[in-house]
Amino acid sequence: MTQVAHDPSAAPGRTEAVVSFPVDAGDPVFPGHYPGYPVLPGVYLIEYADRAVRAQPALAAGGPPVRLAAVDRCRFLAPVYPGDVVTIALTTEDTEAGLRCTAKAATDRGPAADITLSYRREPAG
Repeated sequence: MTQVAHDPSAAPGRTEAVVSFPVDAGDPVFPGHYPGYPVLPGVYLIEYADRAVRAQPALAAGGPPVRLAAVDRCRFLAPVYPGDVVTIALTTEDTEAGLRCTAKAATDRGPAADITLSYRREPAG
């Protein structure tokens, strides 16, 4: 996963970043999803958004750990194919319970998914 941009000037309690990753055409999931018409399973996009949130500098640098609590919203808009490059624009905001992240995934053909994730803060120690 490549971090393309991170905006440290976002409002307090809010981070914005853009990450991208290539979809490995050799991933063993493709022969079975779907035979003759390989498509990246949507859960992969949720997983990549989650990994991107956890890789944000404020969390990766020793901030309070967070745990994915819920997939609040997930709408798949178009298929993602082997060999595509997926770009995810993330906006993460602090909430009373933890974090809320909106993720917009796209390929060069256009939007692929809109995802909203909620995280809860883990106790320190």
